[in-house]
Amino acid sequence: AYISIIILISSIDQSLPLNTLMIWGVVVFFFSIIENFIQFYGVKLFGGRKLSLIGSTIGFLIGLFIPPIGFIIGTFIGAFIGAFIEHNNNTKKALKIAFGSFIGFFGSVILKLIISFYFVYEYCTIFLGFLTGN
Repeated sequence: AYISIIILISSIDQSLPLNTLMIWGVVVFFFSIIENFIQFYGVKLFGGRKLSLIGSTIGFLIGLFIPPIGFIIGTFIGAFIGAFIEHNNNTKKALKIAFGSFIGFFGSVILKLIISFYFVYEYCTIFLGFLTGN
């Protein structure tokens, strides 16, 4: 969404102050880093440790090859397997940790949606300003 605003501004006679673009860039960079840690935080919050985090990451990467929901299921299964091994075959604890990865994933999705909707709003505002001559 941020890139689309830059492309729009460079293709029309509309400008934004450089500091606005820089602030937006920093916000996008900051939230991109934060969203990667939200899922790990979900695993840790629900009691996961190293193997749970590794399993969650491996499950996510494998799940990328099984669209459209493979990365969600992969993350859950990966965290479950890691937690199951980590907590001496305790299924209840492993399910709780896997649920934490699921919650963390949806937390990062919500964060992405909020940022994306904000930039869609800004894009429309800039484009409508161009169309109306403002």
